[in-house]
Amino acid sequence: MQSYRESQVEFADFIFDRQKVVCYGLQNTAGGTATILNFPTPRLAAAFRRAYLGARSFQIIENEAQLICLADYDTVMRKSDDDPRVRALRYNRDFMMGTLAHLS
Repeated sequence: MQSYRESQVEFADFIFDRQKVVCYGLQNTAGGTATILNFPTPRLAAAFRRAYLGARSFQIIENEAQLICLADYDTVMRKSDDDPRVRALRYNRDFMMGTLAHLS
């Protein structure tokens, strides 16, 4: 390994069906991208997946109340744009810079 560059960590939160959802986007320098959506309950995560993530071209891993999508945040949220159950609160691509090691 010749050089080391830190990966970008994005932050977003939104309201889905009157419940707050907290998201983190990870973009590593090797070209990989993931978006992690943290729901208050597994039921809400399953409802979001059924409503917006069916038949998508990226892999989705469901871990109880958490959805891990191997795509960027904009791609994950694209189908929810006009739904009144989804209300954006905050998105900040420059919220944090660093590696996951910096979060601990």
